[in-house]
Amino acid sequence: MKCILAIAGSDSCGGAGIQADIKTITSLGAHALTVLTVVTAQNSLGVTAIHKVPARFISTQIETIIEDIVPDAVKIGMVYSARAIKEIARLVVKHKLSQVVVDPVISASTGRRLIEPEAIFLLKEVLLPVANVVTPNLYEAGILAGMEVKDLKGMMESAKLIKAMGPDVVITGGHMRGRCVDLLHDGKDFYQFFGSKIATPHTHGSGCVFSTALATLLAKQKDVIKATKSAHDFTRRAIMHAYVCGHGAGPVQPGYSVRPRSSGRKEKA
Repeated sequence: MKCILAIAGSDSCGGAGIQADIKTITSLGAHALTVLTVVTAQNSLGVTAIHKVPARFISTQIETIIEDIVPDAVKIGMVYSARAIKEIARLVVKHKLSQVVVDPVISASTGRRLIEPEAIFLLKEVLLPVANVVTPNLYEAGILAGMEVKDLKGMMESAKLIKAMGPDVVITGGHMRGRCVDLLHDGKDFYQFFGSKIATPHTHGSGCVFSTALATLLAKQKDVIKATKSAHDFTRRAIMHAYVCGHGAGPVQPGYSVRPRSSGRKEKA
């Protein structure tokens, strides 16, 4: 069985973060190894408090796991502090970790900043160069590239700028109007993965699910194009079967893809 290391924060509401990572990895038939970077107090309406795990203890978690189990892929999600980013990047290099996928979590959908302002520079300068793939949404791609990203043209332009930092780039376009597209740029070509707009407010955790699914599928397939297409399809199914939980945005359901599919909405081509 493939082992996937998820380095991310805890979502006390259970829809995103390390909780979504575990559900996604398990649904795809792999084993989840976990390292916590922050503990949050949040519900479906937003994040009220963030408690960051000391960078030294993040390192201890990673080192302890790797002493026993070398992961087949790594997903790095919310990393709040600059020191934590430095430590994680150092350990990726030290242990020559492969299939590293970075989900550059910058802010919550409610607007709460999920990374220290000074840490964004290190995310670009230290962490992305040691990653294999980075998976920003439109807003995050704009922050990383230093430009506004609203449409496919902007996605392509920003992808080129981000690719210059090192990793392959997959920009998720779920927030686009009309037909959505996830765009992969490997430094040579662009690959587009289209899907019709899914009419639901319940998308909590969709970015975490996509990046974690991509890391898991890379561990199995080793092909970024095939893995991206499969992660795109997996995440769409998770969104289609999202559910109400609380008074705000409900969580997507990554585990749905392994359940009997005798009922429910069919995905449009």
